Amino acid sequence: MQIVSRIVVALGLVVFVVSLLLLGKDIIDINQLHAVSNANRSTSFPSPLNNVLITYGLAVVGGFLLGLGITLTRRRAQV
Repeated sequence: MQIVSRIVVALGLVVFVVSLLLLGKDIIDINQLHAVSNANRSTSFPSPLNNVLITYGLAVVGGFLLGLGITLTRRRAQV
């Protein structure tokens, strides 16, 4: 069971780090859109809403897997 918990912790960490990287990219995209809207340009830019929702979902899944893996490790240690 320790192997499973370590895999879940590693997977949770990877997903959480990916979500942090995507969050940084989303912040840059939103700042660019804000700059464009202030410049009164009429060009169309894609909405970052989908990227923000994907980042949110990845952060939730990563946090869940990380917590699950840590809990599995603690349960095994107490037995």
